Amino acid sequence: MRRGVIGVVMALAAAGCRSERGAGANASANASADARAGADAGAGAEEKARGVLERAQVAGLAFAAVTRERDVVVGGAGVADLARRSGVTAETVFEAASIAKLVVATCVMQLVEDGKLDLDADASKYVGMPLRHPRSATPITLRMLLSHRASIRDRQDEIASARAGNALATFLAHYMVENTKPRAAAFLDAAPGTSTSYSNVGASLAALAVERVAGETFAEVSTHRVLEPLRMRDTRWVAPLRPSASSARPYARIDGGFLALPSPSHALYPAVDLHASARDLARFARAMLRDGELEGARILAPASVHTMMSAVAGDGDQALAWQLRSIGSARVAGHEGEDAGATTALFLDLAAGTGALVLANGDAFASEDPARAAAVQTFLGELLGIAAR
Repeated sequence: MRRGVIGVVMALAAAGCRSERGAGANASANASADARAGADAGAGAEEKARGVLERAQVAGLAFAAVTRERDVVVGGAGVADLARRSGVTAETVFEAASIAKLVVATCVMQLVEDGKLDLDADASKYVGMPLRHPRSATPITLRMLLSHRASIRDRQDEIASARAGNALATFLAHYMVENTKPRAAAFLDAAPGTSTSYSNVGASLAALAVERVAGETFAEVSTHRVLEPLRMRDTRWVAPLRPSASSARPYARIDGGFLALPSPSHALYPAVDLHASARDLARFARAMLRDGELEGARILAPASVHTMMSAVAGDGDQALAWQLRSIGSARVAGHEGEDAGATTALFLDLAAGTGALVLANGDAFASEDPARAAAVQTFLGELLGIAAR
């Protein structure tokens, strides 16, 4: 599908943009006022979302604005699957892309709490292979891996390969080690701990440490310890095997239309292949705003959340997987994500106790078009504003 498809998208957007306002509010004497405020918030988000579809040139998007206490608005706009003409809802499953790294950091911190991992120990003992820069004696630690300061290179031609039949440990051993020694091609020139360079491989090595220490695959560990306790029922680490009414199909914007892309699958799945709904990620966001607890389920101690979201030495914009950014006058923590046919962002204003997220099945961020990327980023800031009202 190419030219003319955008008209279908906008028509469905006008008819099908929907949100749920103030979900989960307690019945009380203030219920009517809460309902009115929620309706206003939802209407505002819906109107803005329709404009984002056109400016960002994506087929569909889901969004949420939350506080510690509730979902202010969770909804969707546009089309999940053009062939099916299915609209996006709060439950539509999107590829969340690098938002996945926040789950990796959470699982690492859980095992730090359990005394099974140490952020500042040599990570070689956790990952089961020599993890050493070939030109430096400095040990590579989990803190370095999570903060992208381990000087590990992402070789795009290798990490883009599908993971079918290739376990995480197998792939990483081949990538990092050559003839029992550190593979020089897997490293940058800088010594570990001296500079920041974004690395999907580094985040996946942290996930491998979780996997080996816990004795289960990372997907199993994170499901048992994060997704299930938070009741993130639509979240998984594998893309749907075939398009369905509940999943968003990825699209690239080409020649004025949308080109359907294959479902994503990567060797480094813990760094990118999280698939989730806006409803589920809103629950994760609220748990983090509440210092690691939601509705009686505690997944992290408050001190661990603080450690995870604190800037690392040497880089004031980077925490443990969490990116630290400014949106307007607010300082926020979260992560952006991009992949072929996926544009995502989740950020929290910890001081205000608010959060916002956007999931799109389009390539706004990967397009290198500043206007398309800015449309999504601006919407995220607007959602934070809606949550703060």
